[in-house]
Amino acid sequence: MRHNAPYEKVVFAGTFDRLHPGHKHLLRTALRLGEEVGIGLTADSMIEGKDDFEKIQTYEERKASLVDFLKAESEWHRCDIFRIETVAGGADKMNPLDALIVSDEISVVDNAFKINEKRFENGLKRFHVIVVPRVRTKDGHPLSSSRLRDGETYDDKELIY
Repeated sequence: MRHNAPYEKVVFAGTFDRLHPGHKHLLRTALRLGEEVGIGLTADSMIEGKDDFEKIQTYEERKASLVDFLKAESEWHRCDIFRIETVAGGADKMNPLDALIVSDEISVVDNAFKINEKRFENGLKRFHVIVVPRVRTKDGHPLSSSRLRDGETYDDKELIY
């Protein structure tokens, strides 16, 4: 079944700890833009050095939350969740790949362009980089898993998309 999405295959990646409205916004954007959606899910080994690693959900817990959300959206059939163990997550060698979707966090955008250069060096066509603004809370700061891990709460009605 075609969805008339502008891209055949899009991909994005993240840790997706405590799946929240910001993650869901990114997922829904990817589903609108790609017929096929690859979701690189950060392996536990990539986040072991984080200060609050013990508070981050395990890979299996994070994957289960993603699957539940995608099934609830009736979009599971269009998605492929795969484990990533590097910043590039395989996007530097993935073919075909039309677009990489990233949040507006500067380091993430920088990584997308570095991955695109690696694709070029590997003889693959560059992908489009689609930057999606992060969902913000009433204080103007991005909603994030680290804020939720620190015990912050938010009111859905006050989120800024």
